[in-house]
Amino acid sequence: MDEKNNVTGPRTRKVLAGANFAVYTLVVIAIAALANWFVNRNDKIWDLTPNKSYSLSPQTIKLLRGLDRDVTLYVFDRKQGMREGHDLLDNYASASHRVAVRYVDPDREPGLAKQFAIRTYGTIVVAAGDRHFEAQGATEEGVSNALIHMLKGQKTIYFIQGHSERDLESTDRAGYDRVKKQLENEIYQVKTLLLMQKMEIPVDCSLLVVAGPKHDYLPQEVDAIRKYVADGGRAMFMLDPGVDLPNLSKLLADWNVTAQHDLVVDANPVAQLFGTSPTMPLIVKYGSSPIVEPLARTATLFPFTRSFAVGKEYKAGVTDESLCETSAESFGVADYNSKMQTVSYHPGKDIKGPLTVAVSGNLTGGGGEKKADGRFIALGTSLLAANVYLGFQGNRDLFLNMINWLSAEEDLISIRPKPPDAQRLNLNAQQMDRIFYLSLIGLPLLIVAAGTIVWWQRR
Repeated sequence: MDEKNNVTGPRTRKVLAGANFAVYTLVVIAIAALANWFVNRNDKIWDLTPNKSYSLSPQTIKLLRGLDRDVTLYVFDRKQGMREGHDLLDNYASASHRVAVRYVDPDREPGLAKQFAIRTYGTIVVAAGDRHFEAQGATEEGVSNALIHMLKGQKTIYFIQGHSERDLESTDRAGYDRVKKQLENEIYQVKTLLLMQKMEIPVDCSLLVVAGPKHDYLPQEVDAIRKYVADGGRAMFMLDPGVDLPNLSKLLADWNVTAQHDLVVDANPVAQLFGTSPTMPLIVKYGSSPIVEPLARTATLFPFTRSFAVGKEYKAGVTDESLCETSAESFGVADYNSKMQTVSYHPGKDIKGPLTVAVSGNLTGGGGEKKADGRFIALGTSLLAANVYLGFQGNRDLFLNMINWLSAEEDLISIRPKPPDAQRLNLNAQQMDRIFYLSLIGLPLLIVAAGTIVWWQRR
């Protein structure tokens, strides 16, 4: 009996050890399978880049979640180039079940390439049904703008000219070249209008913009704008300080908005952190309008702006709302003109803050039963959208959100994709020399020294 136990004991232990190993192996496999299932069901990517370069912007996510049709993103490229932009397009497909990504080699499928008029490798086309639009670049901004164009078509914005307004073609600091491109990247066709020639608004006008005139409009021009908005049209007025515009000011006054003859000065110390002067108020306080809702934690800059007063008395058919306000430390220099050498606060004369520097308004009852309500926005500066300031913090989003609200494209109001960061490492000559000697001489010597020490210890 003892001999039998001695014989079977080791065998039993081997069997038990094998069984334990098998169980442990199955447990490990089960855990791995469960973890894999959980990861696939809960796909999560953490984007730790400062500019969230690998995450979709709020505007794109909002756009994708609102899709009411299936959309295909076609990538036309050779096989070796299809990895570029793969992660970006996968983000689109992950954000909406209505988005599919298809990679096409135009050399192998020339018929499909011809259908979309593909001319170069790396082209991305956004398509839905019988509509399609080519993306201007393999970036989120390019793909999302193509999606917007494809879904919504195009609207026309007219910038009135003839009174020394901002130049849409100018690339100077104060020009509007950049904002024109931004509008065209969305769904807008940008045109200029010499209103004084014909005294009427074109029928294809979706939005009228008055961008920083240096001279007042003729009464007939103002009447044409008044009728256009009253009939359901949309208009934006950017009226710089120090410019006497009685006719345009009277138009706004009829809509319960007073354009003050002042220059806003804001001594808020927070603004100084951005290196701005007191005559360039930093705005962090916004109203409740959907125009500014996405900017709740974003600063905007209003360089050299006047303020507005919204009438407290009720005016039939008019609803006004303050969009942007300065800080309590601000004030408006009364009767400002460009010849003033210095500005300072004079109690009893100047206007104490906070001050409204942007206003929106709705006009109802003047457009008939079948026409939309008229809308307008007034800003105290046209520099907000100038080339030099458009890229500041939330300026671009604020301006484009205003345009979207005026043109009844509220679903486009959001924070837009940011351009990709150019991460650069700037080295001087001395630093480059150090890297050269360290990599080509220092590291090899270190390896030789380590090997020598090991050899010496083992000999």
